[in-house]
Amino acid sequence: MIKLLIADDEALVCIGLQSMLKWEKYNIEIVGIAHNGAQEEEMIESLQPDIVITDIKMPVKSGLEVAESVREKHGRLPLFIILTSYEEFEYAHAAIKVQAVDYLVKLDLTPQTLENSIKKVTAIIGDYKSSDVHPAMIHRSTLQEQRDKFFIRLYNNLFENKNQYLLQKEDLAVDLSEAAYVVCTCRILGPDTVPPRGDKLVALCSSTVQMAKDTLSAVRPCHVTSLDLRNFAITLPVTATDPQQWMPEIQQLLASMAMVLHSYFNVVIIGAIGFAVEDPYFIRESYVAARKVLPAALQANGFVFFSQAEIASQTPVLFDFSESRSEIRRAFEEIDTATLHAIITKLIETFEGRSDLLVPATDAACNVLYMATSLLADGENMVEQIFEKEPEGYRALYRKHTIDGIVDWLIEFRDGCCDLLSSRKQSYKEQLVKNVQDYIKRNLNQKLSLNQVADVFNFSPNYLSHLFSKIAKINYVEYITETKIAAAKEMMLRGEGRVYEISQKLGFESSFYFSKVFKKVEGVSPREFMQRIG
Repeated sequence: MIKLLIADDEALVCIGLQSMLKWEKYNIEIVGIAHNGAQEEEMIESLQPDIVITDIKMPVKSGLEVAESVREKHGRLPLFIILTSYEEFEYAHAAIKVQAVDYLVKLDLTPQTLENSIKKVTAIIGDYKSSDVHPAMIHRSTLQEQRDKFFIRLYNNLFENKNQYLLQKEDLAVDLSEAAYVVCTCRILGPDTVPPRGDKLVALCSSTVQMAKDTLSAVRPCHVTSLDLRNFAITLPVTATDPQQWMPEIQQLLASMAMVLHSYFNVVIIGAIGFAVEDPYFIRESYVAARKVLPAALQANGFVFFSQAEIASQTPVLFDFSESRSEIRRAFEEIDTATLHAIITKLIETFEGRSDLLVPATDAACNVLYMATSLLADGENMVEQIFEKEPEGYRALYRKHTIDGIVDWLIEFRDGCCDLLSSRKQSYKEQLVKNVQDYIKRNLNQKLSLNQVADVFNFSPNYLSHLFSKIAKINYVEYITETKIAAAKEMMLRGEGRVYEISQKLGFESSFYFSKVFKKVEGVSPREFMQRIG
């Protein structure tokens, strides 16, 4: 999708722009909202949007200053649409100077004028994508979406090991360097004036979550992750694990956020806060604790903190999902519908009629859901298709408060997932390999070992190796070698450095090894190749 960043110091302008058009109609995803020029420039660096709609006059740094700086660093992308409350020629002239695609006056802004501007911008992006001039600009992944999936995996214990977690954290540039972290799970309640399904509800909830991010991020760095239409999680840094040291501050922060969201959208935000953990790899423990006290937060109609003593007084129900999780992971990886059907059927039989297993059944269903959306190519769209008749789609899972409701959801998921995967088995495997190939092309400066890339994509190395060879008709190591040597030849043709510089840019351990590989593939040394083209 095309990525859009909105930058304006007026919150209502940002909200208006988010809801003015149905952005998915234009294949556009809003990846961030900035409220000052410095924040805008940072988000352009981290999110790499294709389009930026920016106000001219903002605190810290003006939109024009940001556009000028970004244009010098990144060339033609992102494309800028400039907003202003003024119509003076000097602003229009400055907008032209930074090669803004359009210049819109806020007072005259309508859905039609915005649509016209967006069509103009997307046409230009289409021209870029149809040319070979800017290949590096075309492979812009939806970074925020991948970061959300990272936290969903972390919350639901979906990493195979800590090394896989560390690799993905580094790959996505997720900062978890604070002393400790606590998770708060939040739910959006009301308003009664919005229908229980449809575009208005989607717009309301997405705008609410976005403003929660903006409100909290203005005070302290945090990670806000949408779980479904009405539920989101906040991972907050704290100074220590002792709740007495952070509880009052966190309580005030969340209460202020809830007040802001209520004043803008007339919604009530309730939430449950887990305990703090020092190692962010174990953030799931805080998330699970928060989930356990969410019913108490609903009853209190506010924010409730996890109490270890209260939870310990309850009779524990033992249910180990770890074995099923690894089997389901393998079934998703290999698109093994028979095994997938059998495992989920076994879960359903375990949970049926067992009201005492409501919490583990809900967690198991969530795990199955998130494995599908994170491990399957186009997984979220597929799951949406399975539950298209539900008012809230697959997110209806969070409305299930009985064991029968969870079992019914699992049955619908099992049957729909197996039917769709059976019909798309080959195309899914082809898409998986294409995703791996695209990742390789975007990261040619790294060594790209099989184990590392398998961890990034949540595959076992053996399965990735087998699948890659079968679909790509070339083994993984040979593909890496050929792709890097092809890139080296292009760099030589463009005169992008000496042999040792090119070898460094392509992640080779030494120029000697690079020369050896190059000669084996091309039949001549890099120096001989450069002399021939020179």
